[in-house]
Amino acid sequence: MRDESLGPENATVPAGEEIRALNRQLGDPSLKSSTRILILILLSMNRRMSANELRSMTGCGKGSLVNHLEKLQGAGYVRIQTSKSFRGSGRRQTVEVTEMGLKECKTLLQRIRGLDV
Repeated sequence: MRDESLGPENATVPAGEEIRALNRQLGDPSLKSSTRILILILLSMNRRMSANELRSMTGCGKGSLVNHLEKLQGAGYVRIQTSKSFRGSGRRQTVEVTEMGLKECKTLLQRIRGLDV
C-alpha cells in the first residue's frame, strides 16, 4: 500500500498484519540469519544437496555451514544424512529439506511477495 502521490522517496511503508506476521516469522531464532534463509530457499528449490554444494552456493566455510545446518535441523527444517564416501576420502553429508522446512520457506516467500513494494 504505497502512497504514489508522495513520490517513491516518501512512499509509506506497508503496514498491517502481513508485516507483523513476517516479523514474527523472522523472529524465529533459526531464521535470524540471511545465510540460513538462503540455505532453506536453496534446499526448497532442490530438495536435497550435498554439504559441498551448499558451501559453494553460500560461500560458507565448513564450520560455519555446520553451525547453520545444526540450527535448521534443530528447528526441524532440514535433515542431515552422513554416509561414508565411496572413494574412501571421508564422510559425505547430504542435506534434505523436510516438509516443515518446505512449508516455512513457502510461507516466508509468500509473505515477502505479498508486500506491496
